[in-house]
Amino acid sequence: MSIWVLLAIVLAILSFMTHPSLRYQKMRRWRGTPFAHRGLHDLDRGIVENTLPAFEAARDAGFGMELDIQFSRDMQVVVFHDDDLLRMAGDARKVRDVPLSELQALPLAGQSDAHIPTLEQVLEAVDGQVPLLIELKSGNRNRRLCEVLIQHMEGYRGEFLVESFNPLIVFWFRRHAPQIARGQLVDSLPSYRPVVNGVAGFFMAGLLANCLSRPDFVAYNVNAPRFFSPHFQRFMFRTPMAAWTVHDPAAAALIAKRHEISIFEGKGKP
Repeated sequence: MSIWVLLAIVLAILSFMTHPSLRYQKMRRWRGTPFAHRGLHDLDRGIVENTLPAFEAARDAGFGMELDIQFSRDMQVVVFHDDDLLRMAGDARKVRDVPLSELQALPLAGQSDAHIPTLEQVLEAVDGQVPLLIELKSGNRNRRLCEVLIQHMEGYRGEFLVESFNPLIVFWFRRHAPQIARGQLVDSLPSYRPVVNGVAGFFMAGLLANCLSRPDFVAYNVNAPRFFSPHFQRFMFRTPMAAWTVHDPAAAALIAKRHEISIFEGKGKP
């Protein structure tokens, strides 16, 4: 077997494993859409990430908003990014181990009026006025989180997308809610080493699980160096892309030129 035949076989396998969905028309509406990362937060103004004031600020400015959901101990869907409360509340407990009443009593980032909202509270505040990009955090009740999110969104009149780092969550939406546009979050290989084994990290960083989930878009870390898989998606498949987190005007200009979804903070605002 010649080296060229071998390379062709490898490329064919790689293409099969990493190909996104073919629903390019479904994503056309989202080209160039800006989403405020965890809401339009600004600690200098006392507005904390993933809180109602941050989402209200994004709504009032006309920006879509990215937000993170997970379960509290009593199975309430809360909007919070980290697995634990240490960074935002000085509490080492995991979010999943704390009931909603205690979570909502905690002040965030030293702001007495900043608290963890529920998804229901966020939906009521946004009221369909701007689109949502909802990231499902991976945990030990992933299937149930997907099901409960669908229940929450059934009567919601606004537009939304879903995304996750966990390809099995994205796969769930492919199987059970194909009408919803779904995205695969991806980062460079070193970011996976603290949370999964080497093989799983290689598959996730390389988007090799796309053969299961067939995402409608790929959301990549715009700040990660030496990052091959987004380039492969962009140039091999013309996959609709979302860039996170855009912090500076130069990156914002590049994302705008590519007509990609921008998940921005601070000076990365379009």
